[in-house]
Formats: sequence, C-alpha cells, structure tokens
Amino acid sequence: MSLTHRVRSYAVLAQGLLEGAGSNRTLALELERRSRQRRHAAVAFLLYEDQRFTYAQANRIVNGIAHAYRERGLRKGDVLALLMENRPEFIWHYLAAGKLGVVAALVNTRARGDGLAHALSVCGASHMIVGSECLPAFLAIRDRVADEVIARCLVDEDETAAACDTAGLTRFVPSTTTTDPPETAEQTLGDTGAYIFTSGTTGRAKAAVMSYQRLTTVGRVTGALAWRFEPGDVIYNCLPLFHTNALVIGLSSVLAHGSTLALARRFSASGFWRDIHRCQATGFNYIGEMCRYLVNTPPGEFDRGHRVRVIVGQGLQADVWTELQARFGIPRIVEMYASTEGNIATINLSGQVGSVGKLRLGGKLAKWDFEQDDFVRDNGRLVACGPGEVGVLLGPIRKRTPFGGYRDEQATRAKIVKNAFQDGDALYNTGDTFRLDAQNNLYFVDRLGDTFRYKGENVSTTEVQEQLVRWPGIVAAAVYGVTVPGREGRAGMAAVVLAEGARFDGEALAAHLDSALPRYAQPVFIRVLPSLETTATLKLAKLSLQREGFAPRDGEPIYVRDAGDPSYQELTPERYGAVVGARRGL
Repeated sequence: MSLTHRVRSYAVLAQGLLEGAGSNRTLALELERRSRQRRHAAVAFLLYEDQRFTYAQANRIVNGIAHAYRERGLRKGDVLALLMENRPEFIWHYLAAGKLGVVAALVNTRARGDGLAHALSVCGASHMIVGSECLPAFLAIRDRVADEVIARCLVDEDETAAACDTAGLTRFVPSTTTTDPPETAEQTLGDTGAYIFTSGTTGRAKAAVMSYQRLTTVGRVTGALAWRFEPGDVIYNCLPLFHTNALVIGLSSVLAHGSTLALARRFSASGFWRDIHRCQATGFNYIGEMCRYLVNTPPGEFDRGHRVRVIVGQGLQADVWTELQARFGIPRIVEMYASTEGNIATINLSGQVGSVGKLRLGGKLAKWDFEQDDFVRDNGRLVACGPGEVGVLLGPIRKRTPFGGYRDEQATRAKIVKNAFQDGDALYNTGDTFRLDAQNNLYFVDRLGDTFRYKGENVSTTEVQEQLVRWPGIVAAAVYGVTVPGREGRAGMAAVVLAEGARFDGEALAAHLDSALPRYAQPVFIRVLPSLETTATLKLAKLSLQREGFAPRDGEPIYVRDAGDPSYQELTPERYGAVVGARRGL
C-alpha cells in the first residue's frame, strides 16, 4: 500500500470508528449529497444489464418512492418487508425506506412455505413490497400472513418479465414528487435501518438488528481499506442484496465512496467473466463457494484481459485462493471475516493466503471443550488460546463495538457470554472456531455446530470438505456428522457431486483420503447426489442432509467404509442392517 493510500485509508477508518450514533450521515443522505455535487451527479451509480443510472437520476427515483411511502402512511420506525430479487428497484426501495427512517426487513428470496411465513412474522412487518417475480412464493403462504400486512402489500412489477396477475394485490406506483424529503436529514446512525436475516444454514433464520451506523460505516471502512477506491472503479456484485455481503461490502462501500456498482440478477459461473468484461469491472465481492465454482469452469476466452485488480469477500479456502489468483490474474485478494449480527470483524490486508486477518478490536479466542460442548474454564473464567490452538472467537460488547442482537430477545441473550475473563465483561459469541498463529493471524476452522466429535477426536468439516474436492472425481462436497446406533459421538458423512463423466471409485478415493486425513476424520458414509442444495448466498445447506442420515434411497447411492477396509463399498440393505445393528466396525 502506498503512503498516500495508507494515510487516506486510516483517516477514513478513524472517522468511521469515531463517528457517533448521533451523526446523520446515513446512506440515504450520502445519495442526496452526491446527487447535488457537480463531480458526482453525472457519475454512474448503478449499472444493470443495459441500463445506466447516474447519482442524480438514482436520487430522483428514490425520492419518488419515498414520497409514495409517505402518502401510504409509512413513518419512522415502521417495518417494511422487502421481498425482491436483484434488480435496481430493490436498491431504490431500500434507500427510500432509509430516507424516512422506515426499517427495511430484507427477506430471503429463496424462502418458501414455513420459512417465508416465519420470516414475515418474526420481523414484525406492517407493510410489504413484493417483486412480481416472488409473487408465487408469497401467494402460497398468503393465508398465513396477517390481514393488515396483506392490506398494505404492494406488488412491484418486474418490467423485464411478462405482466402478472397480482391476485387482488395493489400494484406499486411511485409518486410524481421527486424532491428530497425533509425526513432524510433527521435520521441518525444510531437508528435501526434494517433487519437482515441470518443465513439459516443450521436452523430457522433470525432477524438481526442493523443500525444505520453498521450499514454505512462498515461500507466506508471497507471501501478505504479493502477496495481502496480509485476514480472510475466499478464493483460487480452478483450476490443477493438481502444479505450483508452484497448490501454492505458491495452497495454501501460504493455509495459511501461515490463509485459505481454493476449489479447482476444472480451468480452464473459460466457467464461470470463475460459479465466482468461487459461492465468493465475493476473488482467484485465474493463468497468462498462462488470462487470454487469459478475455478471449476472450463478455461474460456474471458479468463484474462479484464480490469479486475481487487476482490473482497469471505470464506475463500487456501487451495481455491491460489488457483483463482493464478488462473484469472487477480492482483489482490482481500479476505474478511464478519457475520450479519456480529460485533467483531477482521480483514486480511497482507495477502497471507488462507488467513482472515489479524485478531484485533479486543477480540478474544477462547478454548472450547468439544466433549462437554462448552467453554473450557479455569476457576470459572474462560481460557484464552495461544498460537497453534483452536478456539471460539468472541467480540467484546462495548460502546465502540456494540452488539445489536436480534428482534428475539431470548436469541440475543443466548449469544452473550458474561463475566468471561473478568467480572462485568460481556462478549458476543460468534459460534465460529479459528486457529491463531504466532504472528496473530486468524485462520477459520469451522462453525461450532458443524464441528463434530468422533472416536474421541474433533473433526473439522471444512478441512474434510477441502480434501474431498481435491480428488479429481469430486467437484463439490458437504460434510456433516450423523448419529449411528450404538456408537458414541457422530460418524462423518459427506454428500458429494461427481465431476462430469466421472464415476465413483471407492478404492482410489479411500487412498486419497488416507494420504490426506487421519482415519477418524475421514467420512464413514458418502452419498452421491446430482447437486447440493445451497442458501441464496451459496452456503451449503446441511441441516436437511443431517436429518436424512445414512439410510439408502433410490437413485442416490451411499457408500460406506468399514474399519480396516481399504475402499468404500456400496451401502446395500444388508450392510445397512449390519451398521444399525452394530454388527459392523466403523
């Protein structure tokens, strides 16, 4: 980093950390400010397909929506559920809510049935905007939504899609008034700006409370330290806007620094680099699994010759990191760690492969007893980890690093550890385990709920998944623990997707795993699937797989490796009966 970049970056960082909750520099106000500045008004704020919106145009559109909200009675503190795929209108509605102090509850577009009904209930929405592309999912649970929400539900029609039947719901029409509403300047960073739902990989999603301070300041800091914005920068985002990666690392960073966001409807591995060339992107934000899909695509004409100089995200494993950087010629990768609701984040500015950055901001790594499923304690206090040890990351709850929690107070209390290292302290439990090296670098190990214990040893699902996909015949894998009658702990199981044209070779795979993993960490069961279910942010959805266990099903062969067996063998009904009857040694 040049001296100029360093000075500018840390100045923005200091400003971001010191800016108080009483400040009114929200994203909505930032849009107004830039729309009035001669040097920014005509700059492209948003690119979408063949559309281009300047800062001035975007502000007028957002104002028209904000005035329409006012005319319908929406006021500060009201909760507006927003169910819409990636398209410009999502951003317009989100920023319009911010102009009035309306809390935007950003609903996962993959949610269906019970999950969707739960989200609309738990966020406490009194109004709703639903994109016409999401209308079928909403109508399927319409009878489970409160009558007052139905009465205040508006359909924003996707102009690129065929006209739809709104089933009696009112179409949204913006106001013709496009002046800046006076309420914008009245909102402060300390106000609640949004409810963002946790990913729901291990249970029902919770509505995390996000202040304008988090939604805005994190973007300013990320822009300065990670993106290091330059004039003409274009950040490409294909991740869903209802999640913090896209909303903060992408949108907030761009808006806070007056740059350009290129928005894609969704991620496409085959069309990704073509899109990067088309919009002349200089960077993109990522999720680790997205990068694995990219390196698994065949070489193409768009792999090189692009303008990308930096990518920012989280969850990038070391093996994919090096391959991604070498194949696509990406000069700089900035790996971060953060969670939707968390009060602690890290950022790797050194480029140390595999690390999420230094342990800072008062963060603590506390030892965890996987046998007792609780923290290790010494005279009642938690025990800090040293170099080489694995522990749970904790974030101190204080004025500078508050924990906003969830709308569910019980869920909020469950994430706080009190009197941890001294009387009166309170720390947020991330539920994520890390390893610390001698240079204070953190390396992600696993989620607490994912790590399981087998034969007296702790098994990291992340480590096992990484080794499985290194075998040439496997392109994707999800690892989890399953209970086996008569055995202690949980036996390892993997759901895998085979490479095109590959066949499952139980002997070759066993030999590969023998050379890479201790026997206790190797999957006992392997289920072959045509594809793996993921969340909208491309995280592997393991809960349903765990519930299904290792019972054979038609069309989805399962293989088992007994103790001492040199290869994986198909789990026939006879072998299955022997396993559940504890007649086979695993």
